[in-house]
Amino acid sequence: MARTRPAAVSTAPVSAPVRWHRKGLAAAARLLEPLGHALGHLFFIPQPWIGLVLGLALLVHPPYALFALEGFLVGAAINRLLGRSDDPAGGGSVTTNALLASVVTGWLTGSSGIPWSVQVLLAAVAAVPAALLAAAVVHFLARSPMPAVLLGYCMAAAMMFSICPQCTAAASNAMPGWPQLVDARGWGEGMLRALGALMYGRDWISGAFVALAVLLWSRALLACGIAGWIGGALAALAFQRLHLVYYWLPLSYNFFIAGIALGAALFLPGRASLVVAAVAGAMASLFGLALQYALGGSSTSYLPLSSALAIWVGIGALATTGIRPLRPGAAAPPERQWWSHAYWRARLGADVPLFASPVAGEVLVTQGFGGALSHGGALRHALDLERPHVAGMPLGTIFGADVTSPVAGTVERVCNHVADNLPGACNHAQRWGNHVVIRLDGGAGSALLAHLQQGSVAVQPGARVEVGSYLGRVGNSGRSAFAHLHLQLQSAAEPGSPTRPFKLANYLGVPAKGSTVRPWVVSGIPRPGEVVAPAARNPAVFQALAGFGPGAGLWIVESTGEVPRAFRADALQRVDVSIDSLGRHVFTEAGGGTLVACLDPDAWRVVELAGPSSPLLRLLALAVSTIPYAARIGVGWSDLPPLPPGAGSGVRVPLVLAPYVTRPFVRVASECTAEAAPPAPAFEILSRVEARAPGLPLQVRCMLSPLRGPERLRAEFAQGAITFSLLSFAPGAQRPAGPSEAAPPSFNHPAEDPNAEMD
Repeated sequence: MARTRPAAVSTAPVSAPVRWHRKGLAAAARLLEPLGHALGHLFFIPQPWIGLVLGLALLVHPPYALFALEGFLVGAAINRLLGRSDDPAGGGSVTTNALLASVVTGWLTGSSGIPWSVQVLLAAVAAVPAALLAAAVVHFLARSPMPAVLLGYCMAAAMMFSICPQCTAAASNAMPGWPQLVDARGWGEGMLRALGALMYGRDWISGAFVALAVLLWSRALLACGIAGWIGGALAALAFQRLHLVYYWLPLSYNFFIAGIALGAALFLPGRASLVVAAVAGAMASLFGLALQYALGGSSTSYLPLSSALAIWVGIGALATTGIRPLRPGAAAPPERQWWSHAYWRARLGADVPLFASPVAGEVLVTQGFGGALSHGGALRHALDLERPHVAGMPLGTIFGADVTSPVAGTVERVCNHVADNLPGACNHAQRWGNHVVIRLDGGAGSALLAHLQQGSVAVQPGARVEVGSYLGRVGNSGRSAFAHLHLQLQSAAEPGSPTRPFKLANYLGVPAKGSTVRPWVVSGIPRPGEVVAPAARNPAVFQALAGFGPGAGLWIVESTGEVPRAFRADALQRVDVSIDSLGRHVFTEAGGGTLVACLDPDAWRVVELAGPSSPLLRLLALAVSTIPYAARIGVGWSDLPPLPPGAGSGVRVPLVLAPYVTRPFVRVASECTAEAAPPAPAFEILSRVEARAPGLPLQVRCMLSPLRGPERLRAEFAQGAITFSLLSFAPGAQRPAGPSEAAPPSFNHPAEDPNAEMD
C-alpha cells in the first residue's frame, strides 16, 4: 500500500511576514519570561506569566512600567557580566532589586521637574548598586535558610532619600491621600492600596492587580497574605491606642509580604499557618513602628525592611522547633507542595531509617521505645526481641537463632569474646555483651545489635553488609538475664551513644481482636507484647506483579443501579500500558490521564495519578494502591491511594482547603481474597473505603494476572455498581514513557521532609 501524507501537514513555504511575526513573538517571549520572573519574585510567585500580571500594577502609571523595564535590563546586564543566573532567593533576585530601584527613582524624580533624559539616566545609575548588592547578598546567603529579600533595593532607595529629601517630600505630597478606615469599603480600599504600595501604585487598582496575581498562583498564599495584613493592622491600631505616633498604612504591604512568606511561601501551609501569618504581620508592624522611631520618621522606614526582619525572625523561631524553610521558587503552588509532602508523610510515615527484621520467624517485642526497664532517656529508641512464649516450652528459645543485618552499610565495631550468662544472671560490667555496630549508608547513624552469642559473630570491622547478610546468633551476653536480641539506631559508633528513631519495615503483625486477617505493615514501631514476623514473599504474587508487561487493553463497561457521575464511563475504554526508563508501569487512557506504579522492594505501589484520569484509573488506584509481595489469603493491609482533592477524583474537599481540614486523604483497607498457584498465578484484591466518603465506592474488587495485569474491576456503591472487564489485550504495544521521568517518593526513597506542615 502506498504511503499517504497526512492531510493536516502543509508543505507550502512559510511567507516572510509570517516568519518575521514568529521570530518577533519568540523574541518577546524570551524577554517577557525573565521579566515576569523578576516581577513575580516580589510576592514569591515563580510562574513568569502570572508575574506579568503584577506588571499591570505598574502599567496603571505607564512611566513606572518603563522605569521597571529599564531596571530589569540593567539587572540582567549585571547578571551577564558576573556570569551568574538569576535566583529567586525569596524575593531577592538581582533583576528584581534593580527593577524596583529604577521604579523608586522614577517616583522620586517624576514630581521634581527633572528632564526625562536625566530621570532615565538616574534610574539606570540607581539600578547598578541595587543589583550588585543583591548579587552579593544572594551569594552570601546561598547556604543559609534566610532569604535574601530586597536589601539591594532598600539600600539604593535609602541613599536617594538621603541625597534628595526635597524630591522625597515632593513625591510624597504628589501621592493621593490614603482612605479613611471607617467602614468595610474603606478597609478594603486601604488594603488594596497598600498591596500596590511596594510598586508605588497611586490607587487601589494597582493593589487589585497584585491581589489577582497572588490569587491566580495560590489561594493559600492570598489567604495568608490577608491574614498577615489583618494581623499587622490590628497591631498598628493597638499601638495607636497607646498614643504612639504610627503612620502605618503606607508601609502595611510589609504585613502582607511577611504573612505570605511565613504562612505559605517559605513553609508548607497547614491548620496553624493562618495564625503564623497573622503573627508575622504583627511582627512586621512592630518592626515598622520601631523603624519609624529609630529613623526619625524617615522615608526609609516605609521600605520593605520591616517584612525582612519579620521573615528572618520568624524563620529563626520556627527553626527552634525543627521546622526548616523551603527553598524559594518552587514550581508548584503551596497547596500542591503541601499535598505532595503531607500525602507521602501520611502514607509512609515520618522519614526515619527503616530496619528489616533481623531474625527469621515470629518474635515477641518484650521491651519497646521508652521501656521502663532499660530503654529510657538517651537510649529510649530500642527494641528487645524474644521468641513468643509457648506453653510447655522453656524460656529463652531464641538462643542460637540466626541474626541478619537489618540495614545496608559498613561494619564499624565488633565484640565476640564475652561469655554468655546463665539464665537469670547479668554481666553489668560488659553491658552490651557481644555486639555488632553497622554504619548506615547515607549517614543516618549506626545500628547496634547486642547480646549476641559468644564466638558467633561472623563479620569484621570494615566489612560491607547488605540487608539480610548473616551477622551471628542470638545469645545471652552482657546485661541480659534471658536470651534476647537488642536492636537500636544510635548517633555514633560507640555502643551506648544517644539513640535515634527508626522503624521496622515490611512485617506482619497480629490480627485485630475478632479478626483472622493478619495485617501487613509497610513500616511501624511494634509495641511491647506484639508478635511480629518478616513478611515472606509470596512467589505467585511476586511473579504476577513482576510479569506485568506493556500492551494495549480494551475494556468493556457494565453498570447497574445508580453510579456517581465521577465514576460513570463509556461502554468501551482503552488503556495502554508502557514501562518507562525507571522500570515503572505507566497506564495511559485515551483522555490523557495516567496512573504510574513502581515495583518497590516490598510491594507493587501506585505512586501517581495525573491528568484527566478516567473512572477506570481512579478505581484502579483505589483497588490496588499497594499490593505487598507478601499478599496471600488471610493477609490484609491499609493504604492511602493517590487521589488528590478536587472535582473528578471523588474526594469532595477542594485542594485549597485540604491543608486546613483534619482528614483530607482517603484510606482503604485491602486484603487478598483469592489466589491461584502457578503456572497461572492470578489473584484477587478486595479494598474497602474505611471512612464513608460521599461519591466514593463502598468497596472495589480487582482480579490480576501475569502479563495482562488488572483484568477485572468491580466497584460497588451505595445504590449501584460498575464493572470493567478486559475484553482484549495486545502485548508489546509500547507507548512513550510516562508524564515524568523523575522518580516519585516510594517505600525505598520516601519524600524528603523539607519541613513539617504547621499542624
